[in-house]
Amino acid sequence: GAENLAVGVSAGTIEVVLLQPMLYCKNASQQRLPFTVDPRVLYRGLSMSVLNMSVLSGVQFPITGFASKLVTGGSDRKLTSAEKIAAGFMGGATSGIICAPMELVMIQQQRHGGGLFHQLSRIVGDYGVTTLFRGLFTSCGREGLFTAGYLGIGPVFADYLQQTYGLQKKVAEFV
Repeated sequence: GAENLAVGVSAGTIEVVLLQPMLYCKNASQQRLPFTVDPRVLYRGLSMSVLNMSVLSGVQFPITGFASKLVTGGSDRKLTSAEKIAAGFMGGATSGIICAPMELVMIQQQRHGGGLFHQLSRIVGDYGVTTLFRGLFTSCGREGLFTAGYLGIGPVFADYLQQTYGLQKKVAEFV
């Protein structure tokens, strides 16, 4: 519950602060924008990016937990490997609904500058509210695969290492 939310929010925030310059460079390359090392440009859109990643990471844990309960029908049994991966995918795919509009605003901030609310107002005013969900299918797919990896495949692989090779839990999870 709250602990999963706090872990997700913290991990997402740390990740974004460290990786924001790389994200800017990727987006700039795709949009044929000039390369820069100016931190005022590299960190444009940081607030939306932090909000996006921390919220996404924060909701992926509890949504995956909810999906796990759906998969088991509410029974108190251990998920199979396939069910763990499926629950992770469902949790991530659902978070894509939040992700798509946030990433659109962040990319527009990187491209044009301006504050979070300015870009949000500009997008909705110029193109309509439905434009915020452009790329929804791919965002849901990407987040589903990502979350299936770290909340599904990762734990399944760690369990396999423990059972097959007798690794201690912490070592198996690290690997």
